[in-house]
Amino acid sequence: MRAAARRAAGLALVGASLLLPRIAAACAVCSAGRDDETRLAFLLTTLFLSVLPLAVVGGAVWWLVRRSRQLARESVSLPAAVAVNRTSSSP
Repeated sequence: MRAAARRAAGLALVGASLLLPRIAAACAVCSAGRDDETRLAFLLTTLFLSVLPLAVVGGAVWWLVRRSRQLARESVSLPAAVAVNRTSSSP
């Protein structure tokens, strides 16, 4: 009989949550979004967390492009420097 009572209580709880959407949709911060300072804080935090990954990826791409150009300049100027050293050191 106890198992049946637990089952009935569980079904009643699920039924109540389906019939009362305000209770089912309640969360810890639902009432906090009503005041302007809190809403602004949530908005700014959302914007910051949305832009942060783009900035990190963009920064990494910028650094890679810059580094590859630097290495390309060094590889072009290196053979010329080696050739100058060979010709100037010959007797």
